[in-house]
Amino acid sequence: MLNSQKKPQTRVEFALDYITKEIAQGNLRAGDKLPNEKDLAEQLGISRTPIREAMKTLAVAGLIDIRHGHGSYVREEKGAPALPLNLFQLYLQDSTPEMLMELRDIFDRNCSELAAQRRTDEDLARMRECIDRLKALTEQPDASLDDMLKADLDFHRAIYEATGNKLIMTVAEFVLNMVAPWVRKSLDVSGRVRAVDLHEQIYDAILKQEIGPQNRMSVDANMQHFMQSLDQE
Repeated sequence: MLNSQKKPQTRVEFALDYITKEIAQGNLRAGDKLPNEKDLAEQLGISRTPIREAMKTLAVAGLIDIRHGHGSYVREEKGAPALPLNLFQLYLQDSTPEMLMELRDIFDRNCSELAAQRRTDEDLARMRECIDRLKALTEQPDASLDDMLKADLDFHRAIYEATGNKLIMTVAEFVLNMVAPWVRKSLDVSGRVRAVDLHEQIYDAILKQEIGPQNRMSVDANMQHFMQSLDQE
């Protein structure tokens, strides 16, 4: 059952809320440098640790660029950060991890079917490479969990790209980045070999251009895998 109860705001969320409002209100514009961690911590009355975590989250969400040795800047790409900022503020205000997973489920179900209908040989090759990379990493005892996470996320990005819909790719990329911590946890907790098997099932459905129940069964299995990782928190 979905737990929609809103949790008290953490210090990281407090910092995120402050920075996103500064961007939304135009106090920080595209290309502007953000105050450093020390100054922000003093201004907000919190330690530097939640500021640092907030910066990492904003970078993942595509709102800022962290340039090591130079500071953090509001991203300058054309059209950014309006769309991700609006989505990110909604995410901060009312969402829970379970809600985000449900949103991802909607995207994955439909994107998988669109990809099955529209995929090219190049799309299939990208998906295959991601699975092979993830499988090779699972066979290495000392493989980096971050490398496995990248291979996992790259596979789903390849599916979004195979839809041929740039709007889907933009929004889905945001959702994918937001669920990345739980994808990482599922790789660590629920078994890496299982993750490879689930990706193989999705790939096979897209390869065979299956739509409807056959395609959705593979996506549903993948979703269940992630929900189980949430339950183990």
